[in-house]
Amino acid sequence: MLMFDREYFEKNEFVKKIYSFENLQCIEDQNDVMHICFNIDINFFRPTGVTITSILENNSNMKFAFHIFTDAVSKKDLEALEKTTVKYKQSCYVYLMDMAPFANFHIKHPRFKKVSYFRLYMPKVLKKITRYFLYIDADLICINSMEAFKKIDLEGKVLAAVSDLPEAVKTRSDFLGLKSGKYFNSGVLWIDTEKWEENSITEKAFSYQGRDPKSFTCHDQDVLNLVMDGDIKFIDEKFNHLGCDGSKVPERCIIYHFFGREKPWNLALTEYDKMWRRYLDISFWDSVDDPLPERKPENYHNFKQAGKFFRKHHNWQNALKCYLWYAILKVRLKIKS
Repeated sequence: MLMFDREYFEKNEFVKKIYSFENLQCIEDQNDVMHICFNIDINFFRPTGVTITSILENNSNMKFAFHIFTDAVSKKDLEALEKTTVKYKQSCYVYLMDMAPFANFHIKHPRFKKVSYFRLYMPKVLKKITRYFLYIDADLICINSMEAFKKIDLEGKVLAAVSDLPEAVKTRSDFLGLKSGKYFNSGVLWIDTEKWEENSITEKAFSYQGRDPKSFTCHDQDVLNLVMDGDIKFIDEKFNHLGCDGSKVPERCIIYHFFGREKPWNLALTEYDKMWRRYLDISFWDSVDDPLPERKPENYHNFKQAGKFFRKHHNWQNALKCYLWYAILKVRLKIKS
């Protein structure tokens, strides 16, 4: 087992460069600023921009500082972020990270990236800025006021999160051997940086580097659940609704999370998919007009899901069209490989 101590994180430079866009005005008390963090790769700046836009559109009375941890960023995305901060008079910081310290964390599938492990480190950066911050995934939108996050009573716990879906809790907790039998979704985390440091969460999490890849398969989410083993503050589903077609959205839902493989930038079928597209149109990133994905072989699965959606809603013509494209693209992918 690899061991890490505080000295390791103090000596090593994890952040290579910081891009700052500071447009917050009239800050009398730093506690008034809500700090929100993301970890993404270069392909996720547009979804992140949509998430940020949805937050700002629904919270004009609040002050925000966004912190984006990434391994690469384009000039175009930096320009879009700067325009966003100017328009809404908020602040944003982009941290270009060194990937070397994360090299021994494993990834089970190419569509996932090691940048997801950045969330295990970011409290080391945020502790110098604020006591509390919100980590959120980039595949979600805010649909109500964020004020309720700031009112969460952690009751001395390191973090607050929403329990995963019931079937996932049973499966994942059994697989990981969690004594608590509890398992949370790490897509939305309200974190106390002081308690995080007191409990050496980053140090404990980094000790899972180099472990047998079969011992944990849901990456940083499994690692955090292994470290915490249920010793967190579980909060209401409204803070992180794991949405899918047909799911019941809780009253006063704050965060709608596009949970699973199908994302609204690929498919715009449900009411919330279309809401995501509207926030995209408002943002400084390029819009997407077609509700269906590009006809590329790697998108075959999206067409299968679209076919299921249209069949469920008795739209037989579109269902047949999507199933046909699913078959064509799947064959093309096999030929290509």
